[in-house]
Amino acid sequence: MNRRNLGPALAAALAGSLFAQQDADQRTHAEMARTQRELQQNRSDLERLIARRMQHDFGLPGEDDPANLRPATPVTTEARDRLLQEWRDQDAATASLAERYNKLRGMVDSLRADAVERAKAPRDDGFVVVPQAGTAQGSQQRRAPVEAVDQPRAPAAGSPPAPARDVLGERDPIRGQIHGSRDHLRVAQSLFKAGQALLDRAAEARAHGQTAAAVELDARAKERLVRALDELKPLLADKEPAFPALFFQGRCRELLFRLAERQDGLSLVTSAKDYQKREQEVRDPFVAISARDVSKTGTRGDVEVLGAWGMAAQAAVEHFRWMNLHGGYKPRTPIESLTWPGEKNQ
Repeated sequence: MNRRNLGPALAAALAGSLFAQQDADQRTHAEMARTQRELQQNRSDLERLIARRMQHDFGLPGEDDPANLRPATPVTTEARDRLLQEWRDQDAATASLAERYNKLRGMVDSLRADAVERAKAPRDDGFVVVPQAGTAQGSQQRRAPVEAVDQPRAPAAGSPPAPARDVLGERDPIRGQIHGSRDHLRVAQSLFKAGQALLDRAAEARAHGQTAAAVELDARAKERLVRALDELKPLLADKEPAFPALFFQGRCRELLFRLAERQDGLSLVTSAKDYQKREQEVRDPFVAISARDVSKTGTRGDVEVLGAWGMAAQAAVEHFRWMNLHGGYKPRTPIESLTWPGEKNQ
């Protein structure tokens, strides 16, 4: 090959080499760009997975979760405040329900514990005969079955016949056994009802002219009413006692007030200061109930309405006041002596 042909061949070889180098560079750049895009995509996927894992750990809804609702329109300030208020209301309702649930659960646990203790305690089916004042105490006073307590003894031979049963009765009927109870309100209610029943029997005895029996019944009624007030003391020691405890305190004081009028000579004429003091003591529990059991209604919330306990307390105070004013009224002419024309013809 001569020198004339060497020049064009060398130029062609150099041109081919340059074209090959450019093609390799272009492929290298394309591969680097593709690798860069894949790296960016992998990073995005990794960040998205990390974000979803955090949302899952915190209990938050994801982007594709139906619970993740997004408003179709921009949220205004008024709508945001309304949503915040609704959220606060729902949170307060949830807290109130949780508190009520905890209280009920505590009561259930306490009742279950009491039931277990009662089941473990030994059961006694006998009746205890309590000795009366002035009688001998010793081995003679023991537990007796129902028949020995409930049935009267047969009269001895040659003894005079037993007198007719008076209003006092030979013995109070047995209504059931009494077991210990930690429910102060229920015990106080039972004592109050027993005292009230004894006062009714005393009034019946007084109407039949049995003064001694009436005095004894009044004394027994007073003893039960005082015990009822003592039973209510733990409940009344609270800052805001329950309405039933206050109501029964007022009723017990009212009956003791009537007993003082009948037996101790309590009167506005003879002892005005003591009378007014006892009168105020009767009203205080009912006034406390009326002051607390009030709800406000109306468009402006300025109308006060008494609840059920407030109305009952108000009625009790009004009845007590009316009895103090008119309870001693007696007609000049006995009602039984009133006649009308034609009465004997019927």
